[in-house]
Amino acid sequence: MKIVNLKKDLLDSNKYYLFILKELGNLPREREYKLLDIGAADKVPEKFLPKNIKYYSLDFKGDYDYKVDLDKGKIPIKKDTFDIIICTETLEHVLYPHKIMEEIIRIAKPNAIFILSMPNELNFYIRLQYLFNIKSDVQMPFKTIINHGHIHTPRTKDILDFFSNYVNIQKIHYCWYSRNFFISKGIKRNILLAFDALINWLSKIRPSLFARNVTVIGTKKTF
Repeated sequence: MKIVNLKKDLLDSNKYYLFILKELGNLPREREYKLLDIGAADKVPEKFLPKNIKYYSLDFKGDYDYKVDLDKGKIPIKKDTFDIIICTETLEHVLYPHKIMEEIIRIAKPNAIFILSMPNELNFYIRLQYLFNIKSDVQMPFKTIINHGHIHTPRTKDILDFFSNYVNIQKIHYCWYSRNFFISKGIKRNILLAFDALINWLSKIRPSLFARNVTVIGTKKTF
C-alpha cells in the first residue's frame, strides 16, 4: 500500500489511522488475512487495505458485518477466527472493557495481530478544560452510559497497563490530532496543521501530557 493513495485529509488529521495503515501495508503480500474492525464506525481502514486483507466490521448500530452491542453479551464469532483485530477508540465507551478484551482474545487466532487504542483522558487540552470549567463533547452528566460516551477516562499509563494484560506489546504509538480539523479551511487549517505537528512532536517526549491517543500493536499473550 502506497501512502500517496491515502486521502490528504486523513494524512493531515487522524495520525493514529495513518500509523495503523502503514503497519497493515507492511504485512507480507503473499499471505491472506482476515481482519475484524471492532467499533468500526465509518470503516475507515477498509478504504485503504491491500487486497490480501479481507475486512469485516463490527459495531452496535448501522451497516456492519456484525451488529453487536458489546455491553450485552459475547461476540457471536467462533474461537480462533481472525488474523488481525483492530479495536480503536472503543473500549472507553463500554461498561466492561476487560470482558471485551477476553472476547477479542478468544476470537483471535493464536498468531493474531492486535491493533488497539484508547484516548489519553488526561492530556493537556482536557486538563485545561477542567481548569476553566469547560465540558467536553464526550462528557454527558447523567447520560454517559445511555449515550455511549466515555465511561472510562484512563491515563497513558493506565492504557498501557490494561493492554499489557492481554497482548505482548511490540510497538507503541503516541499521537495528537485536532478533532475540528475537518471543519477548518484556509488559514485556520494551516494553523491547525502547524499546531498538530508541534504537539505530535511533544507527545513523543511527554506522552502522558501531550498524547491524545495511545495505540499499541501486539500479539496474543499465552496464559
